[in-house]
Amino acid sequence: MLFAFAFLIVSVFIPAVLADPTVVRVTIDPAKPLPLSTITFTAILTSNETLDEVWLLVQECRVDLCFAYGFNKSMEQITNDTYQAQCTLMQEEATQIKYQLKIACNETWFTSNTTFVPLAVETKNNTSEAPHNQVSTPGFEIPLFVSSFILILVFNNWREKIR
Repeated sequence: MLFAFAFLIVSVFIPAVLADPTVVRVTIDPAKPLPLSTITFTAILTSNETLDEVWLLVQECRVDLCFAYGFNKSMEQITNDTYQAQCTLMQEEATQIKYQLKIACNETWFTSNTTFVPLAVETKNNTSEAPHNQVSTPGFEIPLFVSSFILILVFNNWREKIR
């Protein structure tokens, strides 16, 4: 009786465990992406059951925080067990991305582990030149220009009154 009960329990739970999809490998191209670049994700998945949907969730991050929005891309099945999707990064300040897969199988959603990928830093070939995209603090030159223009007008007006 105990043996029959144990066999029943094992036979009920083993198919559920075998049906879970497994992420074999995820590759990204380019392997060291730059901020603002387009990345191709290729995922190889195994499952005893047919996968209903595979979604890629990508979020851009800095060292201290992740940006509020992310990408939710449906992955296209390119072979029996290979899925692919692309996304174009949008944050110039991003230093890394994090991604995970959401897989629907038999009306159940499975989530892969979150993976962090550091972004490459673009190197400058000639450091003696000023950077083309150097960020300056706008707004200080306008008040100085207006103040100097008003002082010149007042000074010229004062000089004419003295004559």
